[in-house]
Amino acid sequence: MKLKEAAEIIKRDATNAWIRRVNWRFMDQRIQTEFESVASDKDSVNLLGGLYISRAKDNDPIRKSNLIISQHINSTHIFTGHRLLGISVIDPETKALKIASERNAQLWYSQGPSGDVIVFVGPYQSDAGKIEENEIIIGKYHNPSQITAQRIRKHFSIFLKYCSCTAQHSASSLSNYLYRKYLVFNDFRYKSTYRQKLIVFAERILILALGGAAVWASLYVGGKI
Repeated sequence: MKLKEAAEIIKRDATNAWIRRVNWRFMDQRIQTEFESVASDKDSVNLLGGLYISRAKDNDPIRKSNLIISQHINSTHIFTGHRLLGISVIDPETKALKIASERNAQLWYSQGPSGDVIVFVGPYQSDAGKIEENEIIIGKYHNPSQITAQRIRKHFSIFLKYCSCTAQHSASSLSNYLYRKYLVFNDFRYKSTYRQKLIVFAERILILALGGAAVWASLYVGGKI
């Protein structure tokens, strides 16, 4: 590849990345609309421990820099507050009893330098137990314009279901455990690993089945069955 050709590719991709970062603003407005719709049910939100939203642009030092949205890495974070579990546990630091709580179940929208967006959920963090996974990617998009209002509603639906699956009062349910594993299986980081495990498992079952069939055929031919 010649120098001029390489430079033109980089220039083109930089322009496209800038456009995608600009598009974040419109996607973020759609997220805000859905957040307000969900958060309007105050009684249900309180049972989750409260529901909050924050953005990278609101945090120091970005807020003080006066950078516009295309000039920094964007993120939007929806998270729960604390919900009390109604039991006491020993604080590992103070060695005193405290009321156990869980907090900070999360739905994240995070943008890379090229403008692509990754969406992931994180479980409740609890004083009374730990969930295996730290976060699960539920969406990966080349451009924020692909994240429509319908897709955002789906993300919120997954997030709220994941809250119910990782709350300590519900986490022991088999159906909730299977749902969490379903989400993990669909996380592109783990798909190949899980598929390979399934292939190996299927191969072993097939070998056992063929071996059993061969033994059965041998006995049948020998007149022993």
